[in-house]
This record gives sequence, structure tokens and C-alpha cells, in this order.
Amino acid sequence: MEKTKTIKIARYRTSPYIVNYVTNGGIKTYQWAGSKGNKIDIKEIPQEVVEYLLMNSVCFREGELKIIEDTPEAKEAVSNIDDIEEYRNNTHSKEEAKKILEGNINKMKSELKKITNKDEKKFFIEVAKEIKLDSSAKRKFLSEWYGVKQDILFDDTEE
Repeated sequence: MEKTKTIKIARYRTSPYIVNYVTNGGIKTYQWAGSKGNKIDIKEIPQEVVEYLLMNSVCFREGELKIIEDTPEAKEAVSNIDDIEEYRNNTHSKEEAKKILEGNINKMKSELKKITNKDEKKFFIEVAKEIKLDSSAKRKFLSEWYGVKQDILFDDTEE
């Protein structure tokens, strides 16, 4: 019997995510707890579930889940995403977010303007708070970009 091919799927955001996959024997549930600190929640799921999600959901395009491109099957799955640019713009690891936030402000603005998913925006705000982003110009831009007043978004009394 041929072994079912699997693809690694990561959840970079901090909140949980659940997929219910309908099979001929019922429903199979896949759960990601969300990332905590530097620990990323990665699950190996059958290739057919990934294909089902590609056709029937927006979880990849909106960055809810990210395909780890470490096998030919995974690379092919990514190539099947209908809006690959939106997928790339809305799916960042914590390290990528830190690099963008800590880099040049103009580059940061240009990268962040590409993000369309509100949960990905929230993820960037969480990372900015975690790294204690102290540039007032960057904080001002982030608050305008996220649509929340700076003094509310970056409540400095949390220290």
C-alpha cells in the first residue's frame, strides 16, 4: 500500500486554527494551537487535505496557514495557490516580521502596505509590541496603518 504523502503546514499567528476535513468515514479535525514565543506550530497533514483547502478555502491566501516548501509536493501546492502574491504578502514568520519592523522605515512602509489581511496586521502589531518597537515614526505609521490611535495601540503603561 502506498504511503500517503504529507505536507508540513505552519501556523505563525498566535491564535488557534482548526480545519475540519470531511472524509468518507466522517470528519477528521486538524488543529494548530498557534505560535507561542519562538515556537511555531507545524503539523504534517495529508496532501489531499492541502489540495482540498487550496480549492475550498482562503486559509493559505489570507495567511492563516503557511505551506512549508521543503518537498516537491509542497512546492507544487504553493504553485497552485490562485493568488500567490496575496499569499506571500499575508504570510510572515515572526522572524520576517521582526526584520521588516526593525529595518528601514520606508522599506517597512512599502512591505506593510502590501498586507491585506486584518489578522496579519494584528500579528505585526503583536510583534512590534513584543520587540518593544521604540521608533516614534514607525509607531505612528503602524497606528495609522492599523487604524487605531497610537496611544491606545501602544499603551506604554503595560511595563
